[in-house]
Amino acid sequence: MSSKSDREKSTQIAIILSGVFPGMGQFYVGDMAKGAIFFIASVVLDIYLLPEGYFAIIQGKIPLTLELYLRILVLVLFRVAAVLDAERSVRRLNKAMR
Repeated sequence: MSSKSDREKSTQIAIILSGVFPGMGQFYVGDMAKGAIFFIASVVLDIYLLPEGYFAIIQGKIPLTLELYLRILVLVLFRVAAVLDAERSVRRLNKAMR
């Protein structure tokens, strides 16, 4: 009988978690240090690049300029990196468990 920690982790869950909150997929896999780095970096980037907040963009309170598009692009690329890292971490963990 295997314990819960001995079971393979779901790639889909790690991807979804990291897509919603960067770092959470890494926490799910058990990589606490990398998860903390991604999570803190995500918060810092959000505050630095979008101090107005996401809702201000959605509500049209911020003009859609090239600068805004570039800031959003940086945030999207960071999230993609977090998702890809979470996927790679799950695959590595599951391979090591076999």
